Amino acid sequence: MAESRLSGAVEFAKMLAAGGFRLDPLQAAPSIEDVRQLARKRLPTMAFDIIDGASNHETTLEANSRDLAKVTFRPRWLTDISRIDTSTTVDGMALQRPYVLGPLGLQRMIGGEGEMGAVRAAGKANIPFTISTASNWAMEELAEQATGPLWYQLYMYKSATIVSNLISRAKAIGAEALVVTVDVPLNGKRYRDHRNGMSIPPKITPRNAVQAIRHLDWTRAIMRPPTIGFRNLAGEIQGDNAVSHQEFVSKYLANLSLTWEDIEDVRRQWDGPIYIKGILTPEDALRAAKAGADGIYVSNHGGRQLDSSPSTISALPSIVDAVDGRMTVVFDSGIRTGDDIAKALAVGADLVSIGRAWGYGNAAYGERGVRHVIDILDGELELAMGQLGATSIAALDRSFVQYPEAWHGAGLHREPEPAEVTEEFTP
Repeated sequence: MAESRLSGAVEFAKMLAAGGFRLDPLQAAPSIEDVRQLARKRLPTMAFDIIDGASNHETTLEANSRDLAKVTFRPRWLTDISRIDTSTTVDGMALQRPYVLGPLGLQRMIGGEGEMGAVRAAGKANIPFTISTASNWAMEELAEQATGPLWYQLYMYKSATIVSNLISRAKAIGAEALVVTVDVPLNGKRYRDHRNGMSIPPKITPRNAVQAIRHLDWTRAIMRPPTIGFRNLAGEIQGDNAVSHQEFVSKYLANLSLTWEDIEDVRRQWDGPIYIKGILTPEDALRAAKAGADGIYVSNHGGRQLDSSPSTISALPSIVDAVDGRMTVVFDSGIRTGDDIAKALAVGADLVSIGRAWGYGNAAYGERGVRHVIDILDGELELAMGQLGATSIAALDRSFVQYPEAWHGAGLHREPEPAEVTEEFTP
């Protein structure tokens, strides 16, 4: 009996040794949700909610994920899937994957290197990284770290001079595409940030003071120079500290008179692809085309602006139908898995933009965390395509999915836009 127990223990020990010991929490995180939980543990609530939160009651944030789950697959078995090609070409740009890393601002507020590690991770994966106007490093500083393609996200500030300067600088760093965000005429009200005392710099409350002490690595990181602010606006604004930056943006840069004519002006200044980010209706998609845009982002800003906006996946079919292949459609908001990417592409998007997902990776482990997120999405996308029987991005179409017919506009109670909106569109 003793021998059998001893031999059993020996065999069990051999099995453990063969499997090896896994002490790295990141390697034990197989999904974006697991990475999200790692970020939650590392950050004080105030900093985590910058990434995780949304506007008001977060109805749209929840709808983005809930409605993606309503899209179900229709696989085709007994298909040769020995080779799966995830590459694609969009507006003359050859991409290894059908997705890009979208713009996320204020990344130094999560500690660490902010956007620096993320741009390096994107370069190593040869995936486009979209620099945000609200990044905490200047676009030139990020370009120095970049080894892959760069895109630039532009906010249409009140000052035409500042906008023109930002466009010129984006050209100078070699940005391949311009992503013009139009869904922030006013900043959304975010209850989490208000409760947390979130500002630049943070307001001190008893709760976040205690959390800052409990998360000393984060506290030390955000205290390192340079002062956290909007460095893309350095030299354009008064003062040199984060408080004056924030005040200047709200008082002088918010553009309440922005119209489609301003987009036409940007078109005259930029020779490469222009994408309009924040489109949720077929009518605005057609207006973007008329203004000279090469494509649109079907996006609700991740639920961070107008709460009770439709989920982006529910808005996607009618927009794809309206543009009818005459301009690029990028899907944004709600992507958490490779399955989600496959769903958006099958419904009709040409490309997908990843936002919060890489932010979670950056918050959890910096450059290595972002790279892990890319690896997760790559693996899940290829797995989904293989199980579906779709061996290329071009093969993914609506025959592989099913979703509510109402998303095409059927049965929805709404007043349509005037007929001339569609009549004035010319491809």
